[in-house]
Amino acid sequence: MSRRGSEAREAMGSSEQEASRERRTGALLVVAAAALWSTGGVGVKVADAEPLVIAGLRSAFALAFMLVVIAVQLRGNLAVVGRLLKRPLVWGAAASYALMVVTFVLAARRTTAANAIFIQYTAPIYVALLSGPLLGEKPARSDLFATAGCVVGMALTFGGEIGGGRAAGNLLAILSSFGFAGLPLLLRVDQKRLDPALAARAPLVAMSLGNAIAAAVALPAIIQHPPSGPAQARTLVVLFLLGTLQIGLPYVFYGVAVRRLRALESSLLATIEPVLSPIWVLLATGEQPSVMAAAGCAVIVAAVVFQTAGRRRS
Repeated sequence: MSRRGSEAREAMGSSEQEASRERRTGALLVVAAAALWSTGGVGVKVADAEPLVIAGLRSAFALAFMLVVIAVQLRGNLAVVGRLLKRPLVWGAAASYALMVVTFVLAARRTTAANAIFIQYTAPIYVALLSGPLLGEKPARSDLFATAGCVVGMALTFGGEIGGGRAAGNLLAILSSFGFAGLPLLLRVDQKRLDPALAARAPLVAMSLGNAIAAAVALPAIIQHPPSGPAQARTLVVLFLLGTLQIGLPYVFYGVAVRRLRALESSLLATIEPVLSPIWVLLATGEQPSVMAAAGCAVIVAAVVFQTAGRRRS
């Protein structure tokens, strides 16, 4: 009897270690993705084109990159893609993704990059509120404190920025945050109903579909106002890099990571992006966030550190 108990404890310990490794891998992939995402603000600022054109061409390049990844992963087994495209929640996640990437670009051109990023990261608030009823993932106390910290950080970011022609950009950033929250929530809801083979492919398929939707929405603007002039070549190179390295590659990372982490955890870990993004924009364009926005950034960082430490202790 004691031997069986010992074997059971060893098996449980091995399972816990494997779960810990999976979670650590997921966390590292989200951090890597967020670091690449953080270059989006500076790219959007330096690209010389209409905001909707930037959003559409960036998504078109990202779609091409992701389709190559899907082709390599599936090795011609398109039946998997067909089955996933029949799932309403995959389309819902794709629509959330398209909303996020399009409205972020529109926001970044109408307010500071810092504001666009910080406000987009109100997403963990919505994820925390909905993870329980939708996923059965009850937030821990550290999650709730971190969410409250994000709320305070966003409030500081808004301080002094509502006027001065930036209100429209801030509101667009809020729409972007809705899309950012909907993506992991809908993916996680659907993955609980899928077999492992389909669940592993669902995130990348959903985000590829989202890029297709974003590119289609922007197509009329691309036809009417294509990049032109002396900066045409530079703009196309910037948009290609945004599509492949700032969206394509990090969302491949994120698609792998989201299966290893809770929805709220993946959202909170990604808040390294608003820490780095204003730094790149400041170095490239000289655009400085306000003192209030910088204070909001500090609060967000402290909240995420607290959340990560809290989950590690538990």
